[in-house]
Order: sequence, then structure tokens, then C-alpha cells
Amino acid sequence: MSTAIRAQETVFSFLKSDAAKADDYYAAKNYRQAVRLYETATANNNTDRYFLPIARSYYFLHHYHEAVTWYARALDAKTVLPADDLYRYAESLSAMKHYDAAIQYYTQYQNLTGNDALVLRKIWRLRNREFLFEDSIHYTVKRLSTNSEASDICPVGFANGFVFLSNRPRAEVVQQLDGTTPFFRLYRSDQRADTVAENVVLHYGTPGLFAGNLAAKFQSGPVSFFNNQKRMAYVTSGALSPKDKTRRTLQLFFADREGDGWKAGSPFLYNSTEYSIHATAVREDGLLLYFSSDMPGGFGGKDLYSCAFVNGQWSKPVNLGDQINTSGDESYPALVSGTLYFCSNGHAGLGGLDVFSVPLRPNGFGEVQNAGYPINTNFDDFGLWLNEGGSNGFLTSNREGSDDVFEVTVDLQTYPFLMTGILKFKEQSWSDSDDLKIFAGAKLQLIDNLKNAVVQSATADQSGMFKLTIPYFTQYRIKVIAEGGAEEVYVSLDLSKRRTADNTYEIVVVKNSFKKAN
Repeated sequence: MSTAIRAQETVFSFLKSDAAKADDYYAAKNYRQAVRLYETATANNNTDRYFLPIARSYYFLHHYHEAVTWYARALDAKTVLPADDLYRYAESLSAMKHYDAAIQYYTQYQNLTGNDALVLRKIWRLRNREFLFEDSIHYTVKRLSTNSEASDICPVGFANGFVFLSNRPRAEVVQQLDGTTPFFRLYRSDQRADTVAENVVLHYGTPGLFAGNLAAKFQSGPVSFFNNQKRMAYVTSGALSPKDKTRRTLQLFFADREGDGWKAGSPFLYNSTEYSIHATAVREDGLLLYFSSDMPGGFGGKDLYSCAFVNGQWSKPVNLGDQINTSGDESYPALVSGTLYFCSNGHAGLGGLDVFSVPLRPNGFGEVQNAGYPINTNFDDFGLWLNEGGSNGFLTSNREGSDDVFEVTVDLQTYPFLMTGILKFKEQSWSDSDDLKIFAGAKLQLIDNLKNAVVQSATADQSGMFKLTIPYFTQYRIKVIAEGGAEEVYVSLDLSKRRTADNTYEIVVVKNSFKKAN
């Protein structure tokens, strides 16, 4: 046998071995390693046989741009896409905002599989996607400076800051890796105040490790605080599966706060080495929890379940049913004032993972609603957490590249808005409310405190009523000038950042506080 033939056989054997390893990684759901080897085999062997496995791997990694590229290459190579790949291609196209093309491939999937109610809803949603943008003015979503170049995910409010997961590199003697990336660990960042000129600016400080004594040797997972943040449910990697010595499932544990630290408590009764618990939300009283799991018997990949704490132990998990769960993934539950938030790539949305909400009813659930833009985008948006009032919170999104933490402010007052009011007066500061009288004919000037400039003017009518247009959010005061202009007084105006149903104000001035006008 010639040297050239032996060399060709050696290369062929290497490529065959490489592809076989890729298949093993793919079967084990280690898509990062699988796609690397598939791409190497494709480049070295000039073959199209791995186009679909590469596209699928990128889809499962939520790298939708690459998934679209490789599915397109497979189609260019005259590959006939199976039904599941038509669905994945449509999902990837939707995530890249190629909505019309996504509808085309969803429709092809429908033609092969019949009338799938979920896909019909996705098609309808994409054809009517403008509805998801209607409430965008009620939210602001801001990327935080605490983010790193690694993945920063699953933020949960804690004390005056938040706790989150990150796989950012750390200075360690032995760096623990999941494939080629560090394991996720819990971090905490607290809000701090800086004074700049006359303004106080709030920001989040440099993150530090959180509850380090609870950190697993391998992965740490999301947390949920309850009982006035004195207790915590947390996810972490468990023991090796007896059936697969390469696999560790994620399991749920509880811990109690002790001073500035945490003491590990009991494990969740339904932990398993055969399935994972990915995320949880515990009601404030500690008597009800929701969690996401890939346990057998569900509707798809990950489903949402609930358990009640009865007679000192957790009841058997109950699947939330097909109104909540789909053939896709449902995860990252959060409880806010009688509403369950969760993320899904099964319900109809803007693409990738979207955040959804559903009201909790005594006998079940209300209607599942997409949270809309800018909470959701065509990228992966998940892990929403809101405070009890639902006015502020945090979100995970890869809309700017990597998985990052964003701060969310809900239902902001929009500007300009019309403020109506009634002007009254009392003769002395010690007078009670029964002594209030209508202040007719007075002039009002709205003054921007920071600019020290008048931005609006109005005059109270004979009923004391007036209207002022508030042009933007800042610190204001109102100058009240008595009829005739001889006397004036200043009144502070405190505006709420949140939208209110009633923008009517009652302004009361004290006659003996008036000063001579200059």
C-alpha cells in the first residue's frame, strides 16, 4: 500500500472518528462540542451530510443566526427538511425577525403535520405582531453596567440590590469548566448612591459572590427568596445519574438566612438523578411553589409544575396543564401579586424565548398573555422578576449579544401629559380643611427647578380650576401669583414616575405666606 493511500485512509479514519464523536456529543445534548466537530468534519471532508446536525445544534444553543445560515445551506444542497426541522427553521427565522419567511415555513410544517393549534396561534401572532407593541410606552428596559462578557442571567431582587447567576471567569487555582466555559455561580450587586452636582445618581455596585458556602462543585442555578427574604430555594447540580455516569441533574434545595450568611437546609422531596429542576418560584408564605422540570410525563421539553406545603411536607408535583405548558419549553416562573410570569418558546411570541403572564384564579388560570415589547424582542428574553408592587424588576435578554441583566421599570408616566387641578387657600396655616376656600383668578407658573425656568403658565378660573401641560419628568415647583400680581407664593410639585389613573391635583396655599412680588 502506498504512502499516499495510507495517508488518505488515516485522514478518512480521523474524519470518521471526529463525526462519531460529534454524534455522541449531540446525543448527550452537548451541542457546543458537537457543532465544533461537525463543522470541522464538514470543512475537511467537503460534505453536506452534517448541515442539518449543525443547524439543529445551533438551534438548541439558541444561536438563531447560525441556525438560519445552516438550514439555508441545507436547503441549497437540496436537503428535504423533516417536519421538526421545518418548525425549528421557522422558529429561528422568527427569532431573526424574518417574520414572513417564518410564516412560510410554519405553514409548510402545518401542511405536513395537520392543524397544530399552537403553530396556528404563532402564525396568527406573527401576522398581527403589531399588537405586541401597543403597550411599549409603559415599560423601560435598561442594560446594567454590572454585566460581563460572559452570561449573566436569572436576576432576583434581594435587599437593596439583586442576586444573579454568571459564568464569568474567576481567579481560581483550578478553574472549573462546563466544556469550555466556567460553571455558573451566584453573585450579588447592591444599589449605591453617588452625588453628582445637585442630583443623586443610583447605580449597582461591582458584583461579588453570594452564598459561597452553598455553591456546588459544578453548576449553581436560579434562586427564589421568601419569608421576608429569610429563606431561599436554590437550584444546584446533584449527584451523578446511576444510568449515565456523565450526567448530573439540577436539583432543588432550601436554605435559611443566618446573619449575613446562609445555612443549607433540606433537599426538595422530589429531586431526582433522572430529571432536572431548572428554576423555581416560592410564594412569600412558603406554602406554594412553582418549578420547571423535564420530568417524564410532561407536554414537551420543560414544563411548569406546582407543589403545596401541607402537614410539613411538599405535595406531589402537579403539571400546570396544556393551557400553560406546550410542546416547547416553559421555565423561569415568577410570582407577582396574584400573577404567574414564565418564559416559553412554545406560546406565540416575537421569536426565541418570550415572557408571558397568566392570572392565578381560585379554580385555575386566566388567559396567558405575551408581555409584549420591550420586555420581549425577537431574541431570547427570560427570567423576569418584579417587586411585589410590579413597578420595578429585572430581566435576562441576549438582545445586545450575550445573555445580560436588564433593569425593568413598569408603567411609567409618559410625557407630555395634561395635569388638571383646583386651587384653594386658607387664611392661616393652622386652619383645618373645613376652612378651605376657592382661589379664583390666580396665575400659576410651572417652573423647572433644575433649569430655574418657567415652562408653562395657566390661570385658575372662577371655580379655581386650572390646567397645566407637564412637558417632561424633572423636579418642578409652581409659582402662584395672586390676582393683580401684587403677591406670590411657591408650592412644590411631586410627580410620580408611575402612570396614575387620575392626574388631578389639589393645591392649597396659605394667604399669610404670600410675599410681595418683586
